[in-house]
Amino acid sequence: MADGLPPMEMDFGANGAPIVIVEQAEVGDVAGLLTAAPALMEPKWVFALAQMSNHLAQGESYELIVDVAAFKADYMAAYEAEDPDEDVAPGAIRLHNFGIPDFDAMQPPRMEGNTLVFFAENIFMGIPYRAVMQPGGQPVYEPVAMVQ
Repeated sequence: MADGLPPMEMDFGANGAPIVIVEQAEVGDVAGLLTAAPALMEPKWVFALAQMSNHLAQGESYELIVDVAAFKADYMAAYEAEDPDEDVAPGAIRLHNFGIPDFDAMQPPRMEGNTLVFFAENIFMGIPYRAVMQPGGQPVYEPVAMVQ
């Protein structure tokens, strides 16, 4: 990345854990990431900070939601494609089992003071989570409220 950030790449370490490579150094947590690239705390880098913090916390299990309208369109298309009268099979994941998220509560990644707030999709279940990360901490994920 340019304009104030060193080159960074999301990857996985030899043990399979998510890492971010900052220049040549492997970083395995948010504190190390911010030590290696302190400019990530600048407001203009909020999307990069959210992306890398989410990767370090969840690997490929959660995908950052940047465009809420696109996520809503995809979610509703998948929801409407399901048969609501279908018998629920053990282990089957259906969006109808969860409902419809409160899309109005969702926003692109942002800073609230020094706290990072972002939304991410749990890839296995297909539902959105709100993540909050205090300075120097790890993101804490909670499911988005379902309105139906």
